[in-house]
Amino acid sequence: MTDQDLERQAIRDAMTRLLDGAPIRSDGKLTITSLAVEADVKRWILTHRHLDLQDEFRSRVAGHGRDPEPVRLLKAHVDQLKLDNARLRVELREAKSTCSLLERLIAVEALEAQTTPHPGAPPDQPRLRPVR
Repeated sequence: MTDQDLERQAIRDAMTRLLDGAPIRSDGKLTITSLAVEADVKRWILTHRHLDLQDEFRSRVAGHGRDPEPVRLLKAHVDQLKLDNARLRVELREAKSTCSLLERLIAVEALEAQTTPHPGAPPDQPRLRPVR
């Protein structure tokens, strides 16, 4: 077998692994770059020397119709993170609203404490009530 035959076999094996969702060297995406990484060949070798294999891979991906397992899992994880992010944003808005309300209540209590005479103080001499 020649070096070119070995390259072609490595690329075809890499195609199969990527489409089966069992990558060894790459991120598992169904791209030409991932195919080159998976086959352990330089990308230019795939895009300039083995154009037929590149076309074959693209047609197999189009016929495959779904993402490989690692990519599907990552997409599901991203979707879950987006839901978590939305939930946390709602919680943050509610917490900010609660803090704002509590700040206003504290300000009202402080004003009342300054203007209300202390219980038991003589009527002619108002004293400040201690802040709780």
